[in-house]
Amino acid sequence: MKKLSTLQAGTHFMYGGVEWVKLGKVVSGGVLALSVTCISEQAFDAENCNDWRKSSLRRELNGPFLDALVSEGADRAAFMDWESDLTADDGMTDYGTATDKIALLSDGLYRQFRAIIPLLDDWFWTLTPWSCKEEYKAYVRIVDSSGALDGNSAYYGHNGVRPLCYLNSEILVSIPEEDKEAERNTYDEAVSAARDDILNMLNAYPVEVWGDALGAAVASLFRAKLDAAEISEEEKAKAAEG
Repeated sequence: MKKLSTLQAGTHFMYGGVEWVKLGKVVSGGVLALSVTCISEQAFDAENCNDWRKSSLRRELNGPFLDALVSEGADRAAFMDWESDLTADDGMTDYGTATDKIALLSDGLYRQFRAIIPLLDDWFWTLTPWSCKEEYKAYVRIVDSSGALDGNSAYYGHNGVRPLCYLNSEILVSIPEEDKEAERNTYDEAVSAARDDILNMLNAYPVEVWGDALGAAVASLFRAKLDAAEISEEEKAKAAEG
């Protein structure tokens, strides 16, 4: 486990059962993080509105999804308030800002952190509206699989959802690669112990019981194990003398 504030930008970490990528430095005690993959595919808004403040996805992320993170061990208090800029792609500012525990990237944040945001095969939502004009109030900016910004209707249910959060920098998080290495070491130790147990058991039986070929193989393996142990002891003795 490591403190979130000590991780470099671009580092992947686990929290609340989700893998995140750290986007930025610690600001006012918080760290901005984005999910590495999409958690689902669903509409931005069931009523086809591009205003994040009214979005059904916003309610989902700050309700059931946040509850799920907590049920997986996350501290609810670790999710700090984040104010999103809802300026439209055409520069209109009618929607103002929105403050959430869980949000989405704006197109501005996407551009800012583009270099360290993992690309996906999925297309995924931003929370930036195409425009606030009445005739365009269904359209939301998305990121396509090439990494380019595009647009889609808010009710479209096949775009991915990548939650954004502002986490307390003092929390402890786990690092996926370190977890995998620990699992590999545990597995290797278990395999080694099982192999030794089998060799010890087989070596206790006379060769005739197992047949010449198998008996010779077992004897050879057991001898190799003893040789390795003797070499290890000799190296330790030499090191102690030095």
